[in-house]
Amino acid sequence: MSDLVEVIEHFRMHELTIRRLYGRTPEFRSLCEDYVVARTALERWRTDEVKVHDFKLLTEEIEAEIEEFIQGALNRFREILPREQD
Repeated sequence: MSDLVEVIEHFRMHELTIRRLYGRTPEFRSLCEDYVVARTALERWRTDEVKVHDFKLLTEEIEAEIEEFIQGALNRFREILPREQD
């Protein structure tokens, strides 16, 4: 599974935003690569409680960073949309 596909699988509601960030932002692309490495390690070491704990924490930290990227992109998009007048 590619980096992009695995991240989209986790954040399904934000597929379009993820695709745009992945295509335009090298830092986001790198974060997606890190996410897949951490998830792969988590699966590989599933019988080692200490490593599972460490890779689970790392995976959660990366997920939080991905979420920040997504929310930042969505906020920038909302800022450029014309506002409805009351």
